[in-house]
Amino acid sequence: MTGVKDFECVGTRAYYRPIAQVTFEQALDLMAVALKKARELGLVDIVVNTFGLTGIQQPTVFGRYSLATKVVECAGSSLRVAFVSPQDLIDPQKIGRLMMQNRGVDVDVFPNEPEALAWLDARLRRTNANREQ
Repeated sequence: MTGVKDFECVGTRAYYRPIAQVTFEQALDLMAVALKKARELGLVDIVVNTFGLTGIQQPTVFGRYSLATKVVECAGSSLRVAFVSPQDLIDPQKIGRLMMQNRGVDVDVFPNEPEALAWLDARLRRTNANREQ
Protein backbone atom coordinates (compact mmCIF):
# COMPACT_ATOMS: atom_id res chain seq x y z
CA MET A 1 0.00 0.00 0.00
CA THR A 2 1.37 3.41 -0.90
CA GLY A 3 1.54 6.44 1.38
CA VAL A 4 -1.66 7.71 2.91
CA LYS A 5 -2.09 11.48 2.96
CA ASP A 6 -2.51 12.97 6.47
CA PHE A 7 -1.31 9.71 8.08
CA GLU A 8 1.42 9.85 10.72
CA CYS A 9 3.05 6.99 12.58
CA VAL A 10 4.58 7.55 16.03
CA GLY A 11 5.91 4.41 17.69
CA THR A 12 3.12 1.82 17.68
CA ARG A 13 0.38 4.42 17.16
CA ALA A 14 -0.99 6.00 14.00
CA TYR A 15 -2.64 9.39 13.72
CA TYR A 16 -4.95 10.05 10.82
CA ARG A 17 -6.11 13.66 10.50
CA PRO A 18 -7.54 14.07 7.02
CA ILE A 19 -8.47 17.48 5.65
CA ALA A 20 -11.05 17.46 2.87
CA GLN A 21 -14.55 18.40 1.77
CA VAL A 22 -16.31 15.01 1.62
CA THR A 23 -19.57 13.17 1.92
CA PHE A 24 -20.04 10.67 4.73
CA GLU A 25 -19.41 7.80 2.30
CA GLN A 26 -16.18 9.40 1.06
CA ALA A 27 -15.06 9.88 4.67
CA LEU A 28 -15.63 6.15 5.27
CA ASP A 29 -13.46 5.30 2.28
CA LEU A 30 -10.63 7.59 3.48
CA MET A 31 -10.78 6.12 6.95
CA ALA A 32 -10.74 2.56 5.59
CA VAL A 33 -7.47 3.18 3.78
CA ALA A 34 -5.87 4.58 6.95
CA LEU A 35 -7.06 1.66 9.08
CA LYS A 36 -5.72 -0.84 6.56
CA LYS A 37 -2.39 1.00 6.48
CA ALA A 38 -2.13 0.90 10.28
CA ARG A 39 -2.81 -2.85 10.28
CA GLU A 40 -0.35 -3.39 7.45
CA LEU A 41 2.31 -1.67 9.57
CA GLY A 42 1.46 -3.84 12.58
CA LEU A 43 0.51 -0.87 14.74
CA VAL A 44 -1.34 -1.22 18.05
CA ASP A 45 -3.76 1.69 17.79
CA ILE A 46 -4.89 4.64 15.72
CA VAL A 47 -6.44 8.03 16.36
CA VAL A 48 -8.81 9.03 13.55
CA ASN A 49 -9.47 12.76 13.92
CA THR A 50 -12.32 13.90 11.66
CA PHE A 51 -12.29 17.60 12.60
CA GLY A 52 -10.61 18.43 9.27
CA LEU A 53 -13.43 16.89 7.25
CA THR A 54 -16.20 19.21 6.13
CA GLY A 55 -19.45 18.44 4.37
CA ILE A 56 -20.38 15.48 6.57
CA GLN A 57 -23.98 15.42 7.69
CA GLN A 58 -25.21 13.77 10.89
CA PRO A 59 -25.14 10.06 10.02
CA THR A 60 -28.31 8.01 10.13
CA VAL A 61 -28.47 4.72 12.02
CA PHE A 62 -27.80 3.00 8.70
CA GLY A 63 -24.79 5.29 8.19
CA ARG A 64 -23.48 4.33 11.61
CA TYR A 65 -23.99 0.67 10.69
CA SER A 66 -21.98 1.26 7.48
CA LEU A 67 -19.23 2.86 9.58
CA ALA A 68 -19.26 -0.07 11.99
CA THR A 69 -19.01 -2.72 9.28
CA LYS A 70 -16.23 -0.81 7.51
CA VAL A 71 -14.22 -0.46 10.73
CA VAL A 72 -14.69 -4.12 11.62
CA GLU A 73 -13.53 -5.12 8.14
CA CYS A 74 -10.50 -2.80 8.11
CA ALA A 75 -9.35 -2.70 11.75
CA GLY A 76 -10.28 -6.18 12.86
CA SER A 77 -9.64 -7.12 16.46
CA SER A 78 -5.93 -6.30 16.36
CA LEU A 79 -6.15 -2.51 16.11
CA ARG A 80 -7.59 -0.22 18.81
CA VAL A 81 -9.41 2.73 17.25
CA ALA A 82 -10.13 6.11 18.84
CA PHE A 83 -12.32 8.39 16.76
CA VAL A 84 -12.26 12.12 17.41
CA SER A 85 -15.33 13.86 16.01
CA PRO A 86 -17.27 17.07 16.50
CA GLN A 87 -19.81 16.65 19.29
CA ASP A 88 -22.74 17.14 16.90
CA LEU A 89 -21.67 14.02 14.96
CA ILE A 90 -21.35 11.81 18.05
CA ASP A 91 -24.48 9.83 18.81
CA PRO A 92 -25.29 10.28 22.53
CA GLN A 93 -25.96 6.55 22.81
CA LYS A 94 -22.83 5.70 20.77
CA ILE A 95 -24.72 3.05 18.79
CA GLY A 96 -21.90 2.75 16.22
CA ARG A 97 -19.37 2.04 18.96
CA LEU A 98 -21.64 -0.66 20.37
CA MET A 99 -21.99 -2.28 16.93
CA MET A 100 -18.20 -2.33 16.49
CA GLN A 101 -17.51 -3.60 20.01
CA ASN A 102 -20.06 -6.39 19.52
CA ARG A 103 -17.98 -7.49 16.53
CA GLY A 104 -14.68 -7.52 18.44
CA VAL A 105 -13.19 -4.07 17.76
CA ASP A 106 -11.78 -2.10 20.71
CA VAL A 107 -13.13 1.34 19.76
CA ASP A 108 -14.55 4.53 21.20
CA VAL A 109 -15.36 8.06 20.06
CA PHE A 110 -14.36 11.32 21.73
CA PRO A 111 -14.93 15.06 21.23
CA ASN A 112 -11.19 15.84 21.46
CA GLU A 113 -7.78 14.21 21.06
CA PRO A 114 -6.61 14.46 24.70
CA GLU A 115 -9.55 12.29 25.81
CA ALA A 116 -8.90 9.83 22.98
CA LEU A 117 -5.21 9.59 23.85
CA ALA A 118 -5.96 9.10 27.56
CA TRP A 119 -8.28 6.21 26.65
CA LEU A 120 -5.70 4.60 24.34
CA ASP A 121 -2.86 5.08 26.85
CA ALA A 122 -4.91 3.48 29.64
CA ARG A 123 -5.55 0.47 27.41
CA LEU A 124 -1.87 0.27 26.48
CA ARG A 125 -0.87 0.33 30.17
CA ARG A 126 -3.33 -2.49 30.93
CA THR A 127 -2.00 -4.55 28.01
CA ASN A 128 1.59 -4.06 29.11
CA ALA A 129 0.74 -4.94 32.74
CA ASN A 130 -0.98 -8.14 31.60
CA ARG A 131 2.12 -9.15 29.61
CA GLU A 132 4.37 -8.68 32.65
CA GLN A 133 2.28 -11.03 34.81
